[in-house]
Amino acid sequence: MENTKQQNDLVNEELRDFFQKHHDKLLCTANKNGEPSISLMGTPRLTENETIEFELSDDPSVTLNNILENKAVVFMVYEPAQRARDYKGVRIYASVVEVLTEGEKLEMIRTKIRERFGEAKASELVATVTCEIKKLRPVVDRGQLWNEPPLED
Repeated sequence: MENTKQQNDLVNEELRDFFQKHHDKLLCTANKNGEPSISLMGTPRLTENETIEFELSDDPSVTLNNILENKAVVFMVYEPAQRARDYKGVRIYASVVEVLTEGEKLEMIRTKIRERFGEAKASELVATVTCEIKKLRPVVDRGQLWNEPPLED
């Protein structure tokens, strides 16, 4: 059992490193009718307690409306390659556990944004979202772990 825990810790650190090094991520959501949407997200954070947090600043927001109707989301973080089959990356299946549209946490985030980017950007913020990771899959899935190559040449 300890060996498995060490392997999981290694994967988590590797995932955190990969996630943090790739700025642009795709966030896939769907509404209550299953109609999908994809958003380009530049600021999601993989936290120490293995949740993903991000902010939304679009108003009205298809993403926020979808999340309020359907808690299942998928993040895709990847490195493109010459051929699609050679893409590296991970699909992170998650469930939204918290959506805050007001309160202390949101105001702290607004303060940080205000200090770094100014009042206009801070006032655009409409929500902060926390997701719990449920499952990882590689971008090109041939049954390997997310961080292993899909095909051997």
